[in-house]
Amino acid sequence: MSNLEITDRPCIVVATNGHVWIAKSVKQDSAWLHCTDARIINTWGTTKGLNQLVDGPTKDTVIDAPAPVVSIAGIALIAVIPCNSAGWAKTFSS
Repeated sequence: MSNLEITDRPCIVVATNGHVWIAKSVKQDSAWLHCTDARIINTWGTTKGLNQLVDGPTKDTVIDAPAPVVSIAGIALIAVIPCNSAGWAKTFSS
């Protein structure tokens, strides 16, 4: 597993068993992906799939309360999707 660090924009993180988060930033070490200010995306609220959220949540997107850090085992990681910071600004300003 190569190291990944995205600190300049939020990321959608997809893991096994249907877990999907939006995180303010992500940083990977040899075995774990650490997501800061991570929130479960409970309901996507999209009409065109998960990638529609790259530009921010829709009016129907439901996001859970934040956790300061969520660490995901590398073996459980499916995808990290960098997002548009401006589109997610309201989510991370509260």
